[in-house]
Amino acid sequence: MIPVLLELGPIPLRSYGLMMALAFALGIWFARRRARAAGINPDVIIDFAFVVIIASILGSRFAYVAGHWPQYVSEPIGVLRIWDGGLTQYGGFVAGIAAGLLFFRVKGIDPWRGADLVAPSLALGVALGRIGCFLNGCCFGKTCDLPWAVTFPEGSPAWDAFLGAPVHPTQLYAALAALGIFFVLLAVDRKKPYDGFLLWLFVILLAAYRFLIDPIRQYSWISMIRNTEKFSLTRNQVMGLVLIAVSLAFMFYLRKRDLKSRGAA
Repeated sequence: MIPVLLELGPIPLRSYGLMMALAFALGIWFARRRARAAGINPDVIIDFAFVVIIASILGSRFAYVAGHWPQYVSEPIGVLRIWDGGLTQYGGFVAGIAAGLLFFRVKGIDPWRGADLVAPSLALGVALGRIGCFLNGCCFGKTCDLPWAVTFPEGSPAWDAFLGAPVHPTQLYAALAALGIFFVLLAVDRKKPYDGFLLWLFVILLAAYRFLIDPIRQYSWISMIRNTEKFSLTRNQVMGLVLIAVSLAFMFYLRKRDLKSRGAA
């Protein structure tokens, strides 16, 4: 856990911010390469990234506040203090995907073709972002005695929650899963059945790994829908199931549209 890498005078260089910046930079670079290979002006990706970054921040903040509203009731101005933390990954994805599809349509690029160009970059960004979570000490797991369990330092959120007991490094689980999704998308891209397939495959795989990891991740009571010794269910797991259903619906629609266009041709 290294939340602050170094201090440039009064300005701290935070590891989470650095990893997010690296995620966006590498994601943009990789998407530009794919756009150039597909015959699309790579400069469009820079404008796309700006729109999606703003939409993702606003969407992730809105989702977090909506799920933790009781803590903001007494001080609504706290909603604006985004620098204090409080972002929900799924909210950012939903807002970012919607804004990205709209952006490509406005630019005259088939939105599903454009979405497939950037889908691997999204997975790569998630992997790097979760490494940032590990360095920051957030998004940690529950206690365990596995050989790779991690003990976070005194004063960290994990230490405060479990009094220094070793926990699952769920941030690294998520990073490895996202990296695996990145390579799966690149492999499938060679034989994808229709435009838009990579985007929704990414969403399905993302939701699936989050659903599997959530039971061993530590959450506050406000993020739980049900929490007993035999069964627990988080808001993120429910959102993941919704996203899987939506993805399958879009896949069915795009497949049907593709078959119809082929038949017309």
